[in-house]
Amino acid sequence: MKFTRATEYAFRALRFLASQIEERWFSIQEIAKAEQVPVQFLSKVMQQLSQASIVQSTCGKSGGYRLSKPPDQIRMSDVVLAMEGPVTVNNCLAFPGECSFQNHCKMHPVWVELQEAIDSILSKYDITMIVNSKKRGAKPPVRRTAKKKTNAEASPSQRA
Repeated sequence: MKFTRATEYAFRALRFLASQIEERWFSIQEIAKAEQVPVQFLSKVMQQLSQASIVQSTCGKSGGYRLSKPPDQIRMSDVVLAMEGPVTVNNCLAFPGECSFQNHCKMHPVWVELQEAIDSILSKYDITMIVNSKKRGAKPPVRRTAKKKTNAEASPSQRA
């Protein structure tokens, strides 16, 4: 399972809107520039978020976007649902009863547990938690770099 780039951009735009102190409408250009997202793509993303009532939009010279509710009331699961639709790890969970192996499948309980874990995590986090993650002491993901081999560890063809 991999979320689309549109979902990533949705979270970036929401992070931007939630981190703003000013209570005003923010243009698509402002959001796109701040989050380094193509304006055209972000426009489509914001339409989906607006249709899901996650953001509000208004037209005109001072128009733009703002959150439709406080950021602590917008769950990651809401955003994923708006952008991706229902997320399931396997078709047997998406379409119960259509799998003839469901009653005796050894993998089904694993799929159920995995689905419950994903749903639980996406429901646990809200936009405020994402905006404030550094303030709460969250550590950034550790990047693993390839360790350089010493001459003794290298194969004979690599030593030359």
